[in-house]
Amino acid sequence: MRLGFAASALGSILQEKRLEVIANNLANAQTPGFKKDDVRFTDFLYQETHTRMDQGPIRITSSPLDVALVGPGWFKVKTDEGIFYTRSGNFMRDPEGRLVTPEGWPVLDESGGEIQINSTDITIDERGRVLENGVTVGTIAVVDFDEGVRLEKVRGGYFRTVGSDIREQEPEGTRIQQGALEEPNFHIVEEMTRMIDTLRMFEAYQKAMKLFHSEDTQLARKVSGR
Repeated sequence: MRLGFAASALGSILQEKRLEVIANNLANAQTPGFKKDDVRFTDFLYQETHTRMDQGPIRITSSPLDVALVGPGWFKVKTDEGIFYTRSGNFMRDPEGRLVTPEGWPVLDESGGEIQINSTDITIDERGRVLENGVTVGTIAVVDFDEGVRLEKVRGGYFRTVGSDIREQEPEGTRIQQGALEEPNFHIVEEMTRMIDTLRMFEAYQKAMKLFHSEDTQLARKVSGR
């Protein structure tokens, strides 16, 4: 009975972790460029969270500061914690005239500097060049990495590299689409279905735990003669 109880308890823990991951996915259903997480069980005792990196669908917004990456690659933003990489292109102009993320983090250009714009009436071409009145004021950096480089999700649609001596490279065939955003790479209905199925599994393990506990209690009473 003890083995059955332990197996059910572990099953509950694993399903609870899966529920946490699914809930976080659903919480970011409106986050541009968000990448879905999955929980993988390599065996019954080990689990890992895996992030799917495939591209999400493109949604037209017509906002001049919204940009979507069509193809591989990442935008670079400067934060207090270092450089973050993202496919969330819902940028804006801050009071200092910088092109920034909703968090206020500056979007970096190809030379690693900030991009200054005088207004939101700008053009961003497929190569990432930011033009005001036909004059280029900066070029949004778009970078990629070798397959072996690991990216760690920090929060929402933001990632950072793991390790040292990591070299950025220019992605092949990627273009920037102005007035558009990349949506999360999962369907809400499918994720809600996964949540329901996982919740049922969690409840089944909980019921099994109660059953094993009840049987253990009854057995203990018989042994003690009570």
